[in-house]
Amino acid sequence: MKLYDYSFSNAPVRARIVLYLKNVPFDRIEVDLLHCKQTDGHSLLELNPQGMVPTLVDGNLMLNQSVAIAEYLDEVFPTPSLMPRDAKGRARVRSLALMIACDGQPLVNLRVRRFLTGELRFSHQAMLSWVRHWLASSLREYEAMLARNPAGGNFSHGDTPTLADVFLIPQVQLARRFGVDFAPYPSILKVHDRCMLLPAFQRATSEYFLEEPGFGLDEAG
Repeated sequence: MKLYDYSFSNAPVRARIVLYLKNVPFDRIEVDLLHCKQTDGHSLLELNPQGMVPTLVDGNLMLNQSVAIAEYLDEVFPTPSLMPRDAKGRARVRSLALMIACDGQPLVNLRVRRFLTGELRFSHQAMLSWVRHWLASSLREYEAMLARNPAGGNFSHGDTPTLADVFLIPQVQLARRFGVDFAPYPSILKVHDRCMLLPAFQRATSEYFLEEPGFGLDEAG
């Protein structure tokens, strides 16, 4: 199994958390996302038409979306499970994960930031304001969901990590990277601190570099 990854990108952290939680051996292949090239010089587009990471290759299967990657790994390697046993619990966990994957992170990712500062000619400060606004918005919405529909336990849903936590923690890391104030999000911080006691979360996030030398926050992934 191979994971095409970029150390300055947020989304691959999700895949690494799942792989480490499940103790799945894999080859991690670094990609130069800024130039869409693999370390061997081949274009990432040859493998993944989107030119994005994470990209997981398992035999003849290629997956290029972190939600699909996480759910595939959870089905193929069912222990420990990332989904509750009951239908309502699974729906809630998916809802929380998708709040990050579909609504929170896409507004602030690399290609959006580069479009803002390139095509739309946003100043660096204006771009940072955009990113902080949408990161704070995603955290505020997640915090409200935890408060209004509590499921108990030390994690986003219950007493073990779920798919929701896999997506939340990299978003927290990204928000910290951009200087978002976490005082309004005590429930998120509680979940974050509990997750960060686990080796899988520690290892996956330690491999996420917050700022790439020579590029700054408007260029890193």
